[in-house]
Amino acid sequence: MPKQEFPFPMPNGWFCISRSHELENGELKSIKFCENDVAAFRTESGKVSVLDAYCGYSGINLGISGHVEGENLVCPKHGIKWSVNGSCAEIEEKSTVPESAKNIQMFNYPVVEVNGFIWAWHHLHKKEPEWKVPAIEGFNGDDEKWGKTYYYDYNINTVLQEIAENDVDQAHFPKVHGSPSLPETEAITEGIYKKTIAETLMDPNNDSVSEEHKVEDHGMFTTTFTRESWGLGTVGLKMINLPPSGGEFIMVNASCPVDNSNSILRWSMRVSKDIEDELGMAIIDGIANGVLDDMPIWDHKSYVADPILCDGDGPINKFRKWVSQFYSEPIQN
Repeated sequence: MPKQEFPFPMPNGWFCISRSHELENGELKSIKFCENDVAAFRTESGKVSVLDAYCGYSGINLGISGHVEGENLVCPKHGIKWSVNGSCAEIEEKSTVPESAKNIQMFNYPVVEVNGFIWAWHHLHKKEPEWKVPAIEGFNGDDEKWGKTYYYDYNINTVLQEIAENDVDQAHFPKVHGSPSLPETEAITEGIYKKTIAETLMDPNNDSVSEEHKVEDHGMFTTTFTRESWGLGTVGLKMINLPPSGGEFIMVNASCPVDNSNSILRWSMRVSKDIEDELGMAIIDGIANGVLDDMPIWDHKSYVADPILCDGDGPINKFRKWVSQFYSEPIQN
């Protein structure tokens, strides 16, 4: 049987363009976002904009050839300055561009900054945002309780749905990661929001933890593992009751579809200060390395539209029903 490619278009939702600190004032980046070329820039005053990359007048890729000047993105060929909302802000006096060019409107993606990330809204039919990106505890300046933030980025050779299905594929945890599965003890689904709670037995020195971060005098322990999802692009995770003093772990998974074969995952992780110098780094390191076991599988996986499931596989079909709401039918020309 030939490999079956993922059959759906780019999903609708909020997706991560960049970490906030990785786009400085006056900086411009060329990014592939949901199969589109975009120009992401931050103005000199700090405003962020994500525009269709191609100049509305000349077709030049502004993400590659443009530059930021003050509050605008400048096209180098004709001196047209584009504002953060994609309108023509100014045409240089010596330019031969006609005045009618001032009526051109480039497409600008709705953008928000929260949780340490820049998020852009993608909708296949360019509809307005249908929900807000939530502010997740520990990633918005509320640092008193939390230790250092650790950053991990992954280029994954598959789509976000395939990646997210791992979370509900209970059977793969012991087989692929050598860790206990995470059977759901509670699950809530409300529109685009999904929350699952699992009680799991955790080994702080499992095979994914680097030798330098393994801890002494810690056996297996039970933790409550909560995962919250807002669409396919925003996931928050939390673990509580971590030894020795009831510490906590938090994480944001900010995802971006690149195209129908590639995705970027950006993870930010922290632990409470009471376990930062002991158990905390073992947990962070183990989770950061665990995804590496999945990547060779994703690299070569074929999509199975109607899998035959056993009791231990987890609620994959239920998940697929939930995720179906994030796809629009392509408009037929």
